[in-house]
Amino acid sequence: MSDIYFQGFWRMDWGLGNPNKTAALIATLMVAVWCLAYFRKWGFWISLVLFSGLGICLIHTFSRGGIVAAFLGLAPLLLVLRRPWPWRRVAAAVASIWIIVGASITLQAHERFGQGVLKEDRSISNRFEIWKSAPAMMVDAPGGWGMGKSGQAYMDWYQPLDRAESYRTLVNSHLTWLVEFGWPERFLYVTGWLMVFLMCFPTKKNGWLAVPFGVWVAFFTGAFFTSVAESVWLWIVPILALAWVLGWQIWSRAWPSPKLWVLPPSMAAAACLLLVSLGDHGSQIQKKGHVVLVGGMRPDCWIVLDKKVLGDKPGRSLRGALPIPGGISLGVVENIRDLPQGNLTSVILSGNIPSEDRADAVSRLKSAKSVTLVNPPFFPKEFAMPEEPNVLIGEFSQSPAASAWAEQANTRKLPGVADFLPDWPKAIFEPHEQSQ
Repeated sequence: MSDIYFQGFWRMDWGLGNPNKTAALIATLMVAVWCLAYFRKWGFWISLVLFSGLGICLIHTFSRGGIVAAFLGLAPLLLVLRRPWPWRRVAAAVASIWIIVGASITLQAHERFGQGVLKEDRSISNRFEIWKSAPAMMVDAPGGWGMGKSGQAYMDWYQPLDRAESYRTLVNSHLTWLVEFGWPERFLYVTGWLMVFLMCFPTKKNGWLAVPFGVWVAFFTGAFFTSVAESVWLWIVPILALAWVLGWQIWSRAWPSPKLWVLPPSMAAAACLLLVSLGDHGSQIQKKGHVVLVGGMRPDCWIVLDKKVLGDKPGRSLRGALPIPGGISLGVVENIRDLPQGNLTSVILSGNIPSEDRADAVSRLKSAKSVTLVNPPFFPKEFAMPEEPNVLIGEFSQSPAASAWAEQANTRKLPGVADFLPDWPKAIFEPHEQSQ
């Protein structure tokens, strides 16, 4: 775990390994400490001291998302404060703000906070580039892309071909999970957040609710700017705040009006419909279960991926070659077990097929009109097809089975490559003369 710096200044991370996660945690704490002000008069001063210290720590993370999260989380507290405000407390609060601003100037953090406002910042523009693809990713995968697969799905099927940044997530906890979930889970996720906001919503009679409400606003905002909500530590303060609210509501029986409970699911349904309208652009990509369909719902050709042969981003390479010569539609799977039973046309198997799957593979491929193996590392006798398959072998393949396959009549050598094909769609789909 390495430290991160900005212009020579260490970005504080509190041992979480990520300054943005630390900033989101600090933002929730900066709101939560004001609960002390509701217990005793002197609680305000303790809250202010803690707030000031946490504010300096927040500046030390150099996290812009954390600053926005703290600002929006504190806004509800300012709105419900009784007026007029005592001048001593106002003066102390202003002094605290100036101390935090002074820390920002000392650490030159204001230069980072101004990036993206005064001039273009690649970190911000990259985020917007990713986020604008999220609605289409949801529409194209009604059942979701799968937990932990949002970053790979984006790079494979949606990232502009002139960009090459690598991503594990969509740099936004909410959009990451919404893309990885299916529509039922997406609806429940949005509904859950709205229900929390409803239960914590402050009123004139119960102004103290602004603290737990602000904690959840800060957490929600921090999770929007980066993938921080995956950290268990960040959930502790919001969950404690919600437990505080629930305990009070059970004890006092002061639940929100029954009429209000219809709002979260109604608004969640409206949000889902909005996402559908934003993402429904007639994409060539559709994900159905474990299958990615390219160019049509009934594939003319099926491809079984092996990243050792086709690279870490095979979908990206495929998009660069669209449309495929002949206008054929494709079905792309990562495991041969995901191929449908029967009614197969053309099938391309790249790389290895585990020994335990080969018998099943032969059974599935009996109905296929043509089968092509690309750099198979196993020997012909280990894959006994009723009819001899077509085989593509890299000229410099290191596989011990390469020479055995080269003796087959339907084998073609791919010039200038080894086991990895840097431009595999061209090698597979474009016509080549048989190498001697």
